[in-house]
Amino acid sequence: MAAAPSSTPHPESQPVLTSLYQIAKNTFRETLREPIFLLLLLTALCMIGIFPVFTMFVFREQIKLVVDSAMATTMVIGWLIAVLSASHAISREIENGTALLLLSKPVKRHVFIVAKILGVLAALSVFWFLCALAAMISIRVAKDQFRLDNTAMAVYFGALALSQIVAGVHNYVTRSSFPMAAVLSMLGLLPLVTVVIYFLPVGGERVGMAMEVVPALVLILYSVWAMGSLATALSTRFGLVSNLLLCTVIFLCGLMSDYLFGRLAMEAWTDTVPRGRGTLWFSSYSFVPAETLDVGRWALPERIDGGNVFTVWSAVAQPTPPPMVGSHPEEVWRDGTEWVREPRDLSAPCIYMARYNREKLTWDVVRVLGEGELGRKEGAKGPFTATVFRRSVQRPRTPVGGTYHDPAPNPGSRMASVLHACVPNWQLFWMADALAAKRPIPSRYVALGGTYAVLVVSFFVSLAIALFWQREVGSQAVT
Repeated sequence: MAAAPSSTPHPESQPVLTSLYQIAKNTFRETLREPIFLLLLLTALCMIGIFPVFTMFVFREQIKLVVDSAMATTMVIGWLIAVLSASHAISREIENGTALLLLSKPVKRHVFIVAKILGVLAALSVFWFLCALAAMISIRVAKDQFRLDNTAMAVYFGALALSQIVAGVHNYVTRSSFPMAAVLSMLGLLPLVTVVIYFLPVGGERVGMAMEVVPALVLILYSVWAMGSLATALSTRFGLVSNLLLCTVIFLCGLMSDYLFGRLAMEAWTDTVPRGRGTLWFSSYSFVPAETLDVGRWALPERIDGGNVFTVWSAVAQPTPPPMVGSHPEEVWRDGTEWVREPRDLSAPCIYMARYNREKLTWDVVRVLGEGELGRKEGAKGPFTATVFRRSVQRPRTPVGGTYHDPAPNPGSRMASVLHACVPNWQLFWMADALAAKRPIPSRYVALGGTYAVLVVSFFVSLAIALFWQREVGSQAVT
């Protein structure tokens, strides 16, 4: 009888997982024990708690002031904590010989560095969680435009003060780390305070919390993780000051990524309708045959079927105008020999685009292939409309460049595209404008943001392993 397969882990995998867990746990605990971690955390929590006071000096959008300030505080101070924690976790251990002691045991370098990153990210998650709770409470305090919820504010700051008292008593009795005890005390008290404030009535009515802010705060967590992994990767080769300067440069470049690289990145527009099933965009400009200068400005890109527009396509050289389809064209339209609903159904390149306005019940037929040839014909009269197309999930940039008789915008820079992809774009995690416009943040966007954050963190983890692989860890301790 065949023996049943054993469920016991492989003998080599168990020590690896044990080492990973122990190093990550110790890194997490050492990070929480750092006085600078507690100092920056308290600074962030007090700043977020004070922001509602400034809403009394504005006439409107007081919630926007609190939301923007709270998220900016969490992102910036989270970035600073990431740099300091990573430098303490790796650079200091390389200098004092702790890393050499660990690597002299059967601990592989990649296990060591991955565990360090996990420990730092866990500490940053604690920082974000407390700041997120503080932001929710702060928004609740500033809910009324003409008065503050002083009771909720008093409970919040009372909880912060109580956590420090508890930590002081615990430090006096057990001689343990005061910063870590204070962080753990806040980690236990602030969730309880948030629940109490949630049920606390204002004027006899229960106000609750602004739950629509939660997705935006989750995206801030993704950005803090990305910053933490970046700072940890750089700390394998650089000290605190150098790491701080490099992270500052990358952070500022990431904030301006769309301006520095995005506007120069490659976005190829085509004169013909591209194949595929993605969202189809188009841009156009008008010209007359006498004009020979470069295109000054294209129209703002718009979706083919955006708004009240219904679009059909033709590959016929001189098609007859499409039939009238009333106010509900999707229901009555039938493809014919001259016009079809989808450009991929054409057997030849598309020559004409016809857009139907549901409100005006009129067709606008535009030639989309060979517009320049019309302008070059002898005796041609204008104006003519040049049109270019692109498939893209997000709204593309307004195309630039090209000539009136050659409608081909500049494709962009390949180097700018590489830099735009490699430098983390922190603006993707900033949803303050969407919250101000009262637009809900889709869960799909939060999931895509999480995927992007995982890719960024994975890239920096790989970079950290590569930088640390041949790093000398014993010379500083010997000297």
